[in-house]
Amino acid sequence: MRRRFSLQKVGLLLLYLGLGFVSALVWARIADLPHLPSWHLDMIQSHAPAPNQYRPLTPWLAEGLRLLLPGQQVFFAYLLLRGLVTGLTLLLFDRYLRTWFSPPAAAAGALALAAILPFTYFRVVQESDPINLLVFVLAFSALAADRDLLLIPLLLVGTLNRETTALIPALYLVANWGRRPAAQLAWKTAALGAAWAATYGGLRLAYGHREYYCPVIMWGQNTAGWAPTIHVALVFGAMWALAFVGARGAPALLRRSLWLLPPYLVLHFVVAMAQEVRLFLPLAPVVIPLTWRVLFPEEPVAPRSKRRKRSEG
Repeated sequence: MRRRFSLQKVGLLLLYLGLGFVSALVWARIADLPHLPSWHLDMIQSHAPAPNQYRPLTPWLAEGLRLLLPGQQVFFAYLLLRGLVTGLTLLLFDRYLRTWFSPPAAAAGALALAAILPFTYFRVVQESDPINLLVFVLAFSALAADRDLLLIPLLLVGTLNRETTALIPALYLVANWGRRPAAQLAWKTAALGAAWAATYGGLRLAYGHREYYCPVIMWGQNTAGWAPTIHVALVFGAMWALAFVGARGAPALLRRSLWLLPPYLVLHFVVAMAQEVRLFLPLAPVVIPLTWRVLFPEEPVAPRSKRRKRSEG
C-alpha cells in the first residue's frame, strides 16, 4: 500500500513536470523570442518602461539560471524557469484541490488548468505570469488551511513579480469576514496591505517614475469589438457560469472570493488589454473548484483540517 502511494506521488510529480515543460514549449512557439533578449537586458539593467520595470523577480531568476546553464542562453533560461514553475504550480494546485476533493477529482482539476494555460500565451513578451499564478495558488492554499502568516512572505516576494498580488489582502478580508473578531480581521488585513504597499512602493522608489509603454486606460479598445470579450469568455468557458452554480453551499473561501470576480473583470477591462487572457489566471483557484462542485458532486471530502480533528478524536 505504501509503495502504491509512493508510486502515485512520483507519477503525479513526473506528469505535472512533463506538462509544465510541454506548456513551456508551446510558449516558445508563440512568444516573441527575437525580442526576448533585449527585453531581458532592459529589465536587469533597469531601462525598462512601466509596468514591466516594477516586476523584476522573474528576469533576475532567469538571469541566475542563465549564468548556470551551458551556453548561457537567455531563451533556455526562460524555458527552464517556465517549465519548472508551471509543473510545480500544477502539483500544488492538485494539493490545493484535495482540501475539498478526492485525489482523482483533484488531479482532474490540475489537468484542466494545464489544458487552459496554452490558450493564455500571447506574443507580447511578459514573463511574470507563471510565478504570478504560483503565488496565487499558494495564497489560496494558505487561506484554505487558515495559515494567515504565510500570506506575508507571499506578498513580499510575489509583489516583486507582479502588482496583482494586491488582490490577496482583499481575498483575506472577504474570506474571513464574520469568521474572525473584527479587530483581528482589521489589523491582519492592514498588515497584509502594508506588506504589499511597502514592497511595491519600494520598487517605485528604487526604479523611479517610468512612462508606460502602452495606454493606461484600455476600456475603449476592449469594448470596440467583441474579440476581447469572447477571449475572456473562452478562457474558462462554461466554468464561468458553473462556478456561480457551485457557489451554493460552498466553503466560505470559495463562495466569498467569487464576490471579487466582477470588480476584477471590470478593472482589467479598464486598465489592461483584456484579450491577454493570462491576466485572469489568478481566478483559477476560485473558478475551477467551484465548478468541480457541480461536475463531481459525489467527490467532495471533508477539509483536511476537519479530517485531522476526526483522526485525533
